[in-house]
Amino acid sequence: MGQTKIHVGLEIGTSKTCMVVGEVKPDARVTIIGVGEVPSSGVSRGEVSNVAKAMQSVYEAWILAQDHADVDIVTVYLSVTGKEIKGQTNRGTYRLPEGESIITREHMDEVMDIARDMATPNESFVLHRVPGLFSVDGMDNLSNPEGLSGKTLDIDCHIIYGPKSRITNSLRCVREIPLEVEDVVFAPLAAAQYALDRHSKQAGALLIDMGAGTTDYALYLEGQLIASGCIPVGGDNVTYDIQQCMGIPWEVAELAKKEQAHAYASDVSSKDMVKLSRKGDWVAERGRLNEIVQLRMVETFKLLRAALPNDIIRKKRIQEVVMCGGASLMRGVGQLASHYFGVTIKQPVLPPNGETMSYLDDPRYATAIGLIRYAQILDAELPVKESLIHRMNPLNWIKKWI
Repeated sequence: MGQTKIHVGLEIGTSKTCMVVGEVKPDARVTIIGVGEVPSSGVSRGEVSNVAKAMQSVYEAWILAQDHADVDIVTVYLSVTGKEIKGQTNRGTYRLPEGESIITREHMDEVMDIARDMATPNESFVLHRVPGLFSVDGMDNLSNPEGLSGKTLDIDCHIIYGPKSRITNSLRCVREIPLEVEDVVFAPLAAAQYALDRHSKQAGALLIDMGAGTTDYALYLEGQLIASGCIPVGGDNVTYDIQQCMGIPWEVAELAKKEQAHAYASDVSSKDMVKLSRKGDWVAERGRLNEIVQLRMVETFKLLRAALPNDIIRKKRIQEVVMCGGASLMRGVGQLASHYFGVTIKQPVLPPNGETMSYLDDPRYATAIGLIRYAQILDAELPVKESLIHRMNPLNWIKKWI
């Protein structure tokens, strides 16, 4: 019988720094045994802008998580995001030598190396190389073509990379605690491991992770990751728009966004007055408030749609959109996304009457909990992992099968 393992996910987000401790049972069930969460400082649009302030937030979250879980935390899986992190798919093609017509493991390794060998900008750090499925002479979606007859072998590899300096800033916040980083993971890839199941990835699923400072996305089709990235727009932009357009304090604008605004309401011309604060000392036209939110959210979805492969949108290959992140809880956001992408939206909702939502159901923790699921998959599929320090050498990138 296997042993129980402890994995820890750390998200240094725009609004919150969150450390989640998961206990993984031998049967692969996960129990969240501790959470440390504090407001973020020194983070702008998902990226560390002040190492000292961000490190203090990590330290406070670490202390709280240890106390809550009653365990010593020495290693974490770290999520990163930011507009400079890019996802790009590279195709590898290998033609078998003369006299050879049966696909072998060596041929598969060769085409994989070709697909993985994509040029990236100088001073880039490759976070993930995610292989897709093989094709042989145009026959697609082959998981293991070994033994088949053919002449040309192809495979796509989705490569996610970003500036080494930006990622190093996040690493410094953790290592100087000091904590060891087991792996660095692009945030939407982590969230997808938790929010999307195998069937969704096969049918065609778009994950949208809307946080305070960024909207991250990951698109899966036929089980393969085909697009990913980060748009530097999030829930804070909505709050800012409300604050500026209505001339009210930030805290009042934030409360109005969460409790009064509706991103898909049809009454944008309504002159009805609504209280923006619980004391009623700030009021506004409901229609105007909804219009402000709608305009920002429509712009966000336009930017997201433009970032996705055009043929996937045109052919309506996306069958499901799954939303997570704190900004996904805004009223009407799911309905607006459904209208914009033309598919059903899966979106958690807050429980009624102020009841507490479990961490596993709360979309605000999808990334941190997804890191634990990510660690589970690595344990199962990569029992011998290279250290992060070794991966920093461009000649020694670890293969990622997630």
